[in-house]
Amino acid sequence: MTENDRIRILRKELELTLTEFSNKLGITHAALSNIENGKRNVTEQMRKSICREFRVDPVWLTTGEGDMFIDQSVELIEMLDNLLHNESKLANTMFRMFAQYTLEDWEDLERIVNKSAEYIKQLEIKPENQESKEI
Repeated sequence: MTENDRIRILRKELELTLTEFSNKLGITHAALSNIENGKRNVTEQMRKSICREFRVDPVWLTTGEGDMFIDQSVELIEMLDNLLHNESKLANTMFRMFAQYTLEDWEDLERIVNKSAEYIKQLEIKPENQESKEI
C-alpha cells in the first residue's frame, strides 16, 4: 500500500468528499484526485498539511505503521515542549511552578478557583445600588 493509498483511506475514514478534503488542505479537487490515484507524488509540504489538519500520525502516513491518528498524549507532550521553549519567562516560570504541585496543591487550587468563580457570579448578580450601600 502506498502513501497515496493511505491518503484515500484517511479521507474515507474521515467521511469527507474529495472536495471537502482538498478544501481543508487548500488544494484543488483535481490535485487531490491525482495524489490519491498515484499520478502525483505527495510532497513534504502536503504531508505536513495533512498531518496538521487532520491530526494524522506522520509515521502512519509515510510507512503505514502505527495508528492513523496522533495520540492525545503525544499532542500534550508537544504543547508542553512548546511552552518550555517559548520566549515568555512568565509562561516558563508558571509551568515549572505547576510541575511541582502535589495532588493536594491541585485540589486546593481547584477549590480557590471554584470559590472565586462563585464570588464573581454573586457580584455580577447584585444590583449596582446594593453594592454602593454595602461599601
